[in-house]
Amino acid sequence: MYLDSFLDARDICVNPDIQNKEQAYSMLVDLICRNHKLPICGEDLLQRLLQRDAEAPTAYPSGIAIPHIRMDDFDDILVAMMFLPQPLMFGTTKVSWVVLIITDKTSSKIYLNLVAALMALSKDTASVQALTTAEDAHAAFSIIKKLGISIKIDLYVADIMNINTVTIPPEATLRELIRLMGMHSLAGLPVVDETGLFVGEVNILSLLKVGIPEYLTRMDNLDFLVSFEPLERLLEQQDELQVKDIMTLQPIILKPETSIMEAVSEMIKHDKRYMSVVKDNKLMGVVTAKDIFHKVIQA
Repeated sequence: MYLDSFLDARDICVNPDIQNKEQAYSMLVDLICRNHKLPICGEDLLQRLLQRDAEAPTAYPSGIAIPHIRMDDFDDILVAMMFLPQPLMFGTTKVSWVVLIITDKTSSKIYLNLVAALMALSKDTASVQALTTAEDAHAAFSIIKKLGISIKIDLYVADIMNINTVTIPPEATLRELIRLMGMHSLAGLPVVDETGLFVGEVNILSLLKVGIPEYLTRMDNLDFLVSFEPLERLLEQQDELQVKDIMTLQPIILKPETSIMEAVSEMIKHDKRYMSVVKDNKLMGVVTAKDIFHKVIQA
């Protein structure tokens, strides 16, 4: 399936006379409601778009904005596009291309793959230049058709994982681990050696265990402990112990081609909220339960 198969030249707007995001959304709503029958249209649809955008801005640094609405009683995927020769500011982001996507409530995987394809295209400077200067909607549609952009139907871990992953070497001290976790607000990190090989994971519970004597973990009632004295062991050893001393070796991992359902199953089965994605012993990224919630369920 290709990007142009989701498009109709009637749903493309080139060089509109608008001044802001609200006008862009309003024009796209008018365009798509004029050409298609929807359960919600007009001002109601516009307000839903603006409300959703206020909750989670849809403009990306590459210059594309992708507002999205999921509808009840709707069994289709509609895409409308607007190309702006002169970029507009959507908040603090310059936008030269707006894509409105309307889907039913069960098309998250196709939606995400559409977004992935659009994001990749938005980084193709030459193609975006051709689209934003296209003479009319038919010319813009022709450009997209000639590009032959493929849209995957299935959704895999590779489609939603974070590739800009914070890692730590096994020789790092616990002080460095604490610093990285605090700086990036992370509860766990993949451990990668100097050659780039994935060697394990370390998480905040492994760190806290350093400060808790083993006998305390076997006691049912710790109400008598009113001081932080046991945790002082952690502070005392943060420059002596290394990540390799507390990390988990051979943790449960995912592959890039793992399905989303299998990833969810593994997280639930092993009570993990984040998992490393590994291929040929190389870390490819990390996927979290929050990623699945925001990018699949809430998308």
